[in-house]
Amino acid sequence: MSVIPLEVACFTDVGLVRATNEDYLHTLPEQGIVALADGMGGHLAGEVAAEVAVEVAVEELRHAQRFMNMDAVQALMAIGQAVERANASIYTLAKKKPELQGMGTTLVLGLFQNGRIFYAHVGDSRLYLFRNGRLVQLTRDHSLIQEVIDHGIYPNRGEAKEAGVGENVLTRSLGFDLDLNVDVNEVPVRPGDLFLFCSDGLSTPLKKEQIEHLLGTGHLSLEARVEALVRGALEAGSRDNVSAILARPT
Repeated sequence: MSVIPLEVACFTDVGLVRATNEDYLHTLPEQGIVALADGMGGHLAGEVAAEVAVEVAVEELRHAQRFMNMDAVQALMAIGQAVERANASIYTLAKKKPELQGMGTTLVLGLFQNGRIFYAHVGDSRLYLFRNGRLVQLTRDHSLIQEVIDHGIYPNRGEAKEAGVGENVLTRSLGFDLDLNVDVNEVPVRPGDLFLFCSDGLSTPLKKEQIEHLLGTGHLSLEARVEALVRGALEAGSRDNVSAILARPT
């Protein structure tokens, strides 16, 4: 197993409306691990769900790295199992503590090794690849608005929104059921690639072209670019917590 070390930059903001920040981020650059979650639930429960999801998933990947010489198939299995373990932890905790009933979270998780990024996600937090000036969305939202587009009910997000389909209605999330369908995938990593992990507080208000423009300002540091992304989402009127991680393989 050959881990790909990362240069990373993170930025999160409570946003313009929310009283608390229910997003949670964790990176281990030397181990090639990146995780971001966007929690939901009652008083503080979303914060708890997001933190548990990220910390359990990251620890599961660290454990797999220590004890397994993973090939591509094993890496995909490990990252999927890390999300499943995180889901079980949230579900069990909510059963034990009534004040946490109904909590849930999204999760997007990345593992950089063997010349590739292996990634898993549940919900509508996203992973993008920025390569040669073009932005590609690697994850597909588990949301009602994406479902109606995929089934041809509406041709695009704009028409679905006009018809009253809510953008923040999830069809999958961690914490609500022990039976969870986790999407896993992989892509090769090439020199110059930049990966963006973000919550929907960023991806909803910003258009693809705006993100491309902000990521393409190569004279700026990763820290400056990730802060510009979050500030741009706030200026565009984001009504949610806004969080982003930029990861550049070194």
